[in-house]
Amino acid sequence: MSKLPYSGSQYIQPETRDPIWEWHIPSDNLYLSAGAIKLLQFEGHAPRSMKEFLSHCPLEGLVPYLESVEKILNGSQGPFLELIYMLGKFMVRAQMMVLQRDVFGRGTILVGALAAIDRQKIEPAFTPVLNCRSLINPPAPSSDASRLMLALNAASDGLWDWNPIDGTVYFSPRYLSMLGYTPNAFPPVAESWTSRVHPDDFENIVPMQMRIVESPDYGDSFECTYRFLRADGTWAWILGRGYVTQRNASGKATRIVGLHTDVSAGQADRAQLENLVRNDPLTGLRSRTYYGMTVERLEQQKIRPVGIIACDMDGLKLINDYLGHPEGSKMLCQAALILRTSLYAPDCIARMGGDEFVALLPGCTQEQLKKAIARISKAFDAHNANPDNIPIRMSLGGACAEDMGTSLAQLLVLADRDMLLGKHKERTRWRKHIKKWIEKNTNKIVQIEDSRYM
Repeated sequence: MSKLPYSGSQYIQPETRDPIWEWHIPSDNLYLSAGAIKLLQFEGHAPRSMKEFLSHCPLEGLVPYLESVEKILNGSQGPFLELIYMLGKFMVRAQMMVLQRDVFGRGTILVGALAAIDRQKIEPAFTPVLNCRSLINPPAPSSDASRLMLALNAASDGLWDWNPIDGTVYFSPRYLSMLGYTPNAFPPVAESWTSRVHPDDFENIVPMQMRIVESPDYGDSFECTYRFLRADGTWAWILGRGYVTQRNASGKATRIVGLHTDVSAGQADRAQLENLVRNDPLTGLRSRTYYGMTVERLEQQKIRPVGIIACDMDGLKLINDYLGHPEGSKMLCQAALILRTSLYAPDCIARMGGDEFVALLPGCTQEQLKKAIARISKAFDAHNANPDNIPIRMSLGGACAEDMGTSLAQLLVLADRDMLLGKHKERTRWRKHIKKWIEKNTNKIVQIEDSRYM
């Protein structure tokens, strides 16, 4: 028997004669035992990944295989699966089980056992000959095996099989019925899909898949969530997954298969969670997390110039201690409103925590940054001109990166340093101003000499 080409499995013993295997999903590392290699006649060329393994599977059986495995990986049908499929010249019966999941509940390690029959040694009528593109008018099942393959296809959420060369796509009957379409209303071409992706999601979804089509440099699989137009005019949230099964000599994909699942029912909860993560619940500004996501995107896209304004509220602790935290929260919300109305919609204005805010201004030059800071200062002055308003002041500092020589992390440090210079100059004067306002409008005596305010 040939020497095993790899090691690294956690659960199986590669040297065993039992035909077993272990698949690590995140890395796509596949470990076949000596028994599995011999059973499937892989001596000397054993596949090292599931992608390579499935390249021996006829395309007509690949989509139902992927769909069935996906269900145990995401936990929708438990951790066990038994599946019959074709692999090379063999009819394979596989039993598999999820042994490890990540923090999100998705399977990360799958193990299984195999049994195989040489299809040439059984009756030709027993061999499944299902062609995915013929399912619009499926042939009558001629055997138990072909009935099984048809059942797997019919039970799936929404199968598709795309030929990027000529633009044709097979959409399964379940795919169409899930979205309320008939074959006549939804022709088997790529435009039927692209034309119904929500305009706000289009740029994040379609170009990404087209890049995968053009080159393996962008990978051979994808998973994404987006809105899609149903036949009745409403929008469905779709979880889309795709897998390149063939490429030509130039690297362009010639066949991609995948699954679409309607996840609209759970999307409301997801949208609420994303809202909590992306936005500050008190002020309605963006969150620190969203700020970090925006910085990462600007760095990846190499966008410059970028301006940053660091903002720190002055005297908030005095207000909290003498007027109460509800009044302090009102001040924070008012300050957030002033910031939002002083800057432009595309700018990212985030509350970083407590009384610290940051404005991230893509495309902002040094001159435009100075004007933006001036607008903010003028807006705070207008608010404070009304003697009935609790005085609000923010120390402001700015910095601008004209090219990629300065990272946005470094830029924030520069803006923060600039803000602190102004804050130290005005701290004493502004504390006295707030003390005077509190004592004038309440019966309280403010002790700004307290070490808490130093």
